[in-house]
Amino acid sequence: MKEHEQTQKYLSDHNILYKYQSGFRTNHSTDTCLSYLNDKVLQGFDQGKITGMILIDLQKAFDTINHKVLLDKLVYMGFSDDAILWFKSYLSNRSFIVNVENEYSDPGELNCGVPQGSILGPLLFLLYVNDMPQAIRCDLLLYADDSLLFFTHKNIDFINDQLNRDFNYLCDWYVDNKFSIHFGEEKTKCILSLP
Repeated sequence: MKEHEQTQKYLSDHNILYKYQSGFRTNHSTDTCLSYLNDKVLQGFDQGKITGMILIDLQKAFDTINHKVLLDKLVYMGFSDDAILWFKSYLSNRSFIVNVENEYSDPGELNCGVPQGSILGPLLFLLYVNDMPQAIRCDLLLYADDSLLFFTHKNIDFINDQLNRDFNYLCDWYVDNKFSIHFGEEKTKCILSLP
């Protein structure tokens, strides 16, 4: 799709995407994300430090992207008025139906979310979460809608304070951006890595 290639080129030419976002990017993968983390943890071990982490999972993240917030972010990233109008058109006039026991609902209008299964959906999601690192001071690794907040230090209490402070900042960012954290079993958790 031409629009996807043009958007990718614009992001690359202007170095816009967060460098520790490993999802949906060429030459990036879960291995890239794990490699970044592994290097940080081992570097901390070499210095006798502990790494504390909070792994964060979002609920239905792709379905809850607010179109107005996304378009405002595109303005901030310097997209042209024509490009923003195109994205607005792309996101508009979408509907859904629900099937329960072979009974279909009337069509409903979609006012949020990005089209799943589309080539542009994942890229739009990356643009939407691209400013998340600006909300915090700790290190942050992203893989699509999964986030890893971490901090390395010799003092566990200091690590705890820094992670709690930034987790609260992230919670504020999530609320402002219409996301909610999935606190279910095995979804969002804390880990302490000792040398």
